[in-house]
Amino acid sequence: MSYLNFIKKAKISDGERWVVKYNKQGLVREVKQIFKPSEYYAMNKHKGEKARPLHKKSALIGLLEANSIKLKGE
Repeated sequence: MSYLNFIKKAKISDGERWVVKYNKQGLVREVKQIFKPSEYYAMNKHKGEKARPLHKKSALIGLLEANSIKLKGE
């Protein structure tokens, strides 16, 4: 089962968020689950606008689907 299918089927609480890292080609390289977004914001406040955004389940699914379309196009 792909990670995208897992995310679509998983029962995920509204408080969980994900951070997405990209490679030089703009493809998804890594996805990390953040269980306590408030702690993440507190630890990365010093980065300002350079801090990676946190994504909800629906946004993450959109990013992973767009990534799979890019991979199929190559």
